[in-house]
Amino acid sequence: MLAKLQDLPDKSRVDVAIVGAGMVGASAAIGLSQLGLKVILIDAFGFTNAVPDYTPSYDARSTALSWGTRDILMALGIWAEVEKQACPITEVHVSEKDRFGTTRIKAEDCMQSAVGYVVPNQWLGRCLLSRVDELAIPLYASVEVEEIIQGSPQKLVLTPIDESLSANKRLVETRLLIIADGTDSNTAKKLGIESNIQQYAQHALIANGTTELANNGTAYERFTKKGPLAMLPLSDYQCAMVWTHDQSEVSDYLKMDDKAFCRAIESSFGERLGSIENCGERASYPLKLIQAKEQCRSGVLLLGNAAHSLHPVAGQGFNLAIRGVAACVENIAQCKEQDLAFESLENLSKLCASRIDDQLKTVVLSDQLVKVFGSSSKMLSIARELGLIGLDNTPILKSFFAAQAMGVAGRKSNLHSST
Repeated sequence: MLAKLQDLPDKSRVDVAIVGAGMVGASAAIGLSQLGLKVILIDAFGFTNAVPDYTPSYDARSTALSWGTRDILMALGIWAEVEKQACPITEVHVSEKDRFGTTRIKAEDCMQSAVGYVVPNQWLGRCLLSRVDELAIPLYASVEVEEIIQGSPQKLVLTPIDESLSANKRLVETRLLIIADGTDSNTAKKLGIESNIQQYAQHALIANGTTELANNGTAYERFTKKGPLAMLPLSDYQCAMVWTHDQSEVSDYLKMDDKAFCRAIESSFGERLGSIENCGERASYPLKLIQAKEQCRSGVLLLGNAAHSLHPVAGQGFNLAIRGVAACVENIAQCKEQDLAFESLENLSKLCASRIDDQLKTVVLSDQLVKVFGSSSKMLSIARELGLIGLDNTPILKSFFAAQAMGVAGRKSNLHSST
């Protein structure tokens, strides 16, 4: 529900204030609102409609959703809508250019209808914000947090981005402040929360392309000398392409005409999908591994890219983030049942501690894939090939890898919808 800051009474009190109305912030708002909590969303972007056609958070990129993420979105009451534009991934195919080794993970081998799904970010964003609007969660757009006065409750000074409206600034008191405004969070910086940053010196080059042959729901991860190339199915003949390049080379690929770029993709990807017939607008963004040194304080919790931003090679960034959202909602639901202070440092520390194992495994997987497959060592190249062959022929290892990829390893969700 798009709301005006001037209509918010000064010194209003809420249970949870969420900074960032992107995919993570909106998901958290939905889950917590379904618990009966008073929640508000704050975002610097100038939304003009409650359910906009386009925002920077929902750009031309697409997101690979794991099976576990599907379950969480179902509990948030939006999966039925998301599914309308979701392309099922029925097989994951991992290979390395100029090597014979491959690994295939099929949905039927996991006794599921899909390993995961690919959804355009614009559509996923619309579905989330439609649910936000349906639940009448106030969204204060073109607003930033000018100051945070830490205490119990937290006090936020909200001010309009438009300086001509500065007289409309408001003080809001909240039991819990959730910071979900993305990588390099300005809100976290206001609290002096620093991050460990590892530069990969790489950019992700993204575009959507049409192929000669049908993909049959297969998601390809192809490791090349230039960098990993993912081809994710959007429809029978359309794929979302994510290609990693050294930052010194990415501009050359952005400047290519469409025909030359399609041939470059074909050269690295091979002939499994025939020729790349055309491609859409290209864009790129720098790649970093970012981990906040603090993910919580008393009355403060970081979620999503504000807490951890990963290399996209394994496609696990949003899936890790949404599992964090689900854990947060489940934790607060338990606190409500037991009449405990969900905003306490003791509780938030317990919540963050419960997420360490999942975060560590996912971060290490993404980081090590980049380093192992990015090495030019001949010995390591042979080891990679043997590893892919061994994984493909070892059912126990393949099942473990599939569970990790599907986001269901060790997770029993207690998240319930209250539609």
